[in-house]
Amino acid sequence: MRTSFNYVTNRTIGYLVAFLLLLCPHTASAITYMSIETVPNRDVVGEDDVVTIRSIGYANLERWSQRLLGECRVVDSVIDALTANTTISSVTSTNTRVVVAAGGFEGGTNPSFVFTVKDSGAGTVTEADVDVLGNALGYVLSQGSTAHFSPDNFKAYAFPLDYILVTFSGSLSGEEAQAFFEHVGTIDPALFSGLFAGFTQIDLPGSLTNNSMLFLQPAVSKRRFISGLSAAVEDEKPRASYAPLKNNGAPTTARAGVAFPENDWRASPDGEQYLTNVSESTQLRSELLTLRLRHLAAVTRLREAIDEDRVDEYLATQFTCPN
Repeated sequence: MRTSFNYVTNRTIGYLVAFLLLLCPHTASAITYMSIETVPNRDVVGEDDVVTIRSIGYANLERWSQRLLGECRVVDSVIDALTANTTISSVTSTNTRVVVAAGGFEGGTNPSFVFTVKDSGAGTVTEADVDVLGNALGYVLSQGSTAHFSPDNFKAYAFPLDYILVTFSGSLSGEEAQAFFEHVGTIDPALFSGLFAGFTQIDLPGSLTNNSMLFLQPAVSKRRFISGLSAAVEDEKPRASYAPLKNNGAPTTARAGVAFPENDWRASPDGEQYLTNVSESTQLRSELLTLRLRHLAAVTRLREAIDEDRVDEYLATQFTCPN
């Protein structure tokens, strides 16, 4: 993504991201998904910085996001702080998986931290803990909104939303997902750069390759949405498959329930809309603020590397995690 994402409201962003994170209706998944972008909201770092950072392209942003996740432990540190302060208790390495995955919106594709959370049965994450974690990550990563949803229960949250799932055999890189999104745009530009057009790369139950793309229904008719996506899949067969299908094999859409915590950084520059849903603990809020400032420092270092035309060197050998 380049500039279009930055011109919509926080609530519109919430609707959009919520649309992007749904699951195949043929799987009794009992899974919650969450997605949080890695580049801060424009109201936090400024429009120029967001445009400049996104200009380095998906591959470089993915490398940066991977280093934040693996080396800087951006997500793990938030979970550790919430757990140590007894704000959450059910999130573990066995019921929660997070990866850097692709997400597209109105003509652009960006890396995000995408969570797959087991939310029912033995050893699962509670709904309350999912909510707290989503709000805490939105705060630490300075996002306008985050999203989580129940794919197997469209009544679970406030909004029942339609989607189409495209699954690829084998692995699917973020750049390949980006290329397919762009191919969809050659068939129907409204499904690529039109209002609310987008996708998120997810892993289905039993798959650890994140080889599925979930497309939202943008501001077009359901028939046009189905027609464009099914045509794009036909061009990619036999590697790509379309879901859901009717009993007669005809393509259709499905629905899921979604929710999206958000914060208006202009009205609430300290992130209070997120923090209210996390904890009143002064100690925890202080720890989360420290983590937030570290992430913003990482953003500043990336911007400096861009300004000095040394992005490749920075991401390869000069990257360090802020203390």
